[in-house]
Amino acid sequence: MDITRITREQKIEISRKYFLVGIPFLPWVWIINVCWFWGDAWNKTNHIPEVRRYVIWSGIGALLHLAIITAWIAVYQSERVRWGELGDDISLHVPYGSP
Repeated sequence: MDITRITREQKIEISRKYFLVGIPFLPWVWIINVCWFWGDAWNKTNHIPEVRRYVIWSGIGALLHLAIITAWIAVYQSERVRWGELGDDISLHVPYGSP
């Protein structure tokens, strides 16, 4: 999709939809929103304030999700063995061998 060919109103609507779709924990949609509309949000001559707002909040949401997922991975990887059976039960792949 070439976003340079769509109108200002369509850009606002698409950015808004991507932001709303990302709310139920879909951070990759927020990342796409930031990448696609970064130029429209910070273009010095013709920026779109509404798109800038959606790009900022999408970026904040994506970074927050990344921090939460990274923290969970770090805690799980370091504490899985100590959690015993619970650590194995919540794992999709139980590794074989000694801890």
